[in-house]
Amino acid sequence: MSIYRLYIQNNNHAGFWIQHRSWQNKCAQVQSIAGHTKGALPGASPTHDSADVLVLYFDVRSGRPVGAVGLADRPEDRGYVMIAQPPWYTKPLCQEASAE
Repeated sequence: MSIYRLYIQNNNHAGFWIQHRSWQNKCAQVQSIAGHTKGALPGASPTHDSADVLVLYFDVRSGRPVGAVGLADRPEDRGYVMIAQPPWYTKPLCQEASAE
């Protein structure tokens, strides 16, 4: 499924976790799409004007960051799946404070 479709399935909210069928021992958390963390996507389905998808990559086993924050490669690709939040993940304190 595309990242765009997963975002829609997540009630138009970022923050969910993904893996791609071609990744080995890597996962990512979707931070934003087209600069937004919630709300409708721009453009028409299925490509949504090729909106940029910002993600954080992690080693799925250890939680170690893998590279810097970056743009997802080919977010329209249908090889993505949503996964549960990894057990090693803890929200940064600044996110917890802003959620209140």
